[in-house]
Amino acid sequence: MKPTKLSLLLLISIPSTLASFFVASFMVGRGFQVPVSPANLLITLAAISAVLLALSIPIWRYRSALKQKSAQRPKRVDPFYAVRVLLLAKASALAGVLFASWHLGVVIFTLSGAVVVQSLVLQNSFGFLASVMLIVAALVTEQICRLPQDSDPDPDQAVTS
Repeated sequence: MKPTKLSLLLLISIPSTLASFFVASFMVGRGFQVPVSPANLLITLAAISAVLLALSIPIWRYRSALKQKSAQRPKRVDPFYAVRVLLLAKASALAGVLFASWHLGVVIFTLSGAVVVQSLVLQNSFGFLASVMLIVAALVTEQICRLPQDSDPDPDQAVTS
């Protein structure tokens, strides 16, 4: 599996930010309130990022034990566990980008209005920060779950020699 690239995340974020801006303006134009994320969403995003980092701790310990070059080889991490954590990290990065884009579009819409309500801007700004925290945790976890580079630069040369 290829690692998540920042260019892909930016490519997703630009149209979704524009879409959230237009959805918020459409809703307000039809008489609805400006969309605001509830506090439990912000807490949930922060909790998911903390759990994601906690799930990557065994993999990080195994990799750091391998680097110490001790005589005793450390106990291997279950590869299925590592793949599940990696997939959760990748999905969290993509979901975090969508949440961050939504909050950013709503913040831009709220700030561009004639009357700026500070509580709306603050609540959606916190949502944006919690989403960015989820993206960072997901990218760090993805980096931890990467396979180490082979010590053999060319595997074909080692077989034929």
